[in-house]
Formats: sequence, structure tokens, C-alpha cells
Amino acid sequence: MRFPIILRLAGRYVRRRLLQSALFVIGVALGVAVVIAIDLANNSASRAFGLSTESITGRATHQIIGSPSGLPSDFYYQLRVDLGLRNSAPVVEDYAQVIDLGDRPLRILGIDPFAEPPFRSYLTEVRVQDETRTAFDGLSAFIAQPNSCLLYTSPSPRD
Repeated sequence: MRFPIILRLAGRYVRRRLLQSALFVIGVALGVAVVIAIDLANNSASRAFGLSTESITGRATHQIIGSPSGLPSDFYYQLRVDLGLRNSAPVVEDYAQVIDLGDRPLRILGIDPFAEPPFRSYLTEVRVQDETRTAFDGLSAFIAQPNSCLLYTSPSPRD
């Protein structure tokens, strides 16, 4: 069986320029590997962003956003009590300037920990003064101790 003329020409070219042909194949393989690596990195970053967003927003289905002047303070009461929407939780977020850090902006996220359990798992396990306690103990300490606050830190990937 005779090879077509194009294959004989290609074989002759590869034999004459073996190193150049090998570098060409390696270059194409490396280019494909880089494209795949970039695609994997983009997918991983997108998934991490989605998980971070989900940890903040929880399993919320609706969102009410106020104007720059905000919402009336009795609006949440009307939603929860008057309209009977018991599975609702307020989230207050804004930016503040931290004077001790050179007026750098700090994002403030305020939640109602008593209304949050249907949406978020922030308080499954809490640390109070270097002790791990249940969520109820943590909320009790938060309410009973003056000058206290709740802080949420996302778990590290090694945990």
C-alpha cells in the first residue's frame, strides 16, 4: 500500500527537522494545557465566589433593598407580624470608615441572629472567650455581657 504524497512529504520534513517538529508538538501540547488550566482556574474561582455569596446571602429567595435614605423601622415589623411572613430576616449592610486604619472602608453586615436560623448556619458553633459553645450559649453571652458583638469568620479550607 502506498502512502499518499502528502504523508510522504510530511514524513520527510519531520525527519529532516526532528528537533523543530518535536518542539512544535510540545508547544501545541503546552498551549492546550495552559488553556485547560485557565479554564479550571476560572471555574474554581467562580465556584468559590458562589459559595462565598451563598454564605452571606444564605437561602434567601427575595430581597428588599431600600433607597439611600433606608426603609422605615416598622417595615420589618409589618412584614413579620402584620403580613405573617415569619421566615424573614433583616440584613443591614453599609460601609464605615475606620479611623485607626487610615480611614479605610470597612464593610459592616448586621443580622438578627434570632431570625437567621432558617436561612443561615452562622451560629451552629461559636467561640466565646476561647471556648467553643453552642449557639444558644453564644447568644446568651452576647445579650448578657456588655460591650459584646458577634463576628462571623468563614472557615478556612483546611477545616
